[in-house]
Amino acid sequence: MPKVGASKRHGDAETTILRKKAKGRTVSAAGMVLWVFLSLAAAGRAELIDRVVAAVNNDVITLSELRQAVAFNAALGGKGNGRLLELETREGLINGKLLLQEAYRLRFAEVSEEDVAAEIGRLRQRLGSDDAYREFLARTGLTEERLGRMLGDRLLIERFVEKKIGLFARVTRDEAQSYFQDHPQEFKDKRFSQVQKSITALLSEEKVGQQLDLYIAELRDRAVLRINPLREEDK
Repeated sequence: MPKVGASKRHGDAETTILRKKAKGRTVSAAGMVLWVFLSLAAAGRAELIDRVVAAVNNDVITLSELRQAVAFNAALGGKGNGRLLELETREGLINGKLLLQEAYRLRFAEVSEEDVAAEIGRLRQRLGSDDAYREFLARTGLTEERLGRMLGDRLLIERFVEKKIGLFARVTRDEAQSYFQDHPQEFKDKRFSQVQKSITALLSEEKVGQQLDLYIAELRDRAVLRINPLREEDK
């Protein structure tokens, strides 16, 4: 399922080349953490039997929510394990809570019940069958209602980031052409007109990541955060 800031699919082979090249480029820390939230976060309400692993202003992140987030990632083929993955996931959940709070406060974007249903439909299609979908819910411990809430939150954050930060991610023709000229090995036997859209999408995504770094840093500076250490028995 798409990341925030990701461009729409392109049918030409140049997109694939650019994406592969992009993997070798430095990815912003906040952008990666946000991706973790968007891919993993299972938004749930705190239960009294849970231990709070972090508090973000007036919202809490519970141990069960963290475990469910890690399970969600694993069920969709995510890589990584152990304490490092838990720490990265917790950071992603914190940043996601901050962005979600801003999305509700500023009301730049909204998500309908139809949007949520469509997101669930896309996930079911990705999993391939009704049996696989039911097995996915069982493995992650998610109810369909809770899954819908999580996917809705994720979609709201995507739309919020696009509207809030997308304005700062405009890529001019000159910028795209400079990239084309500076990376001749990536575009052998290709004219600029053939790859301009792909280059523009790549540079735009990088700009979104950079601006997102700054924005999340500002939110964290202003927020009231309490982060509790993870215990050995939390694994």
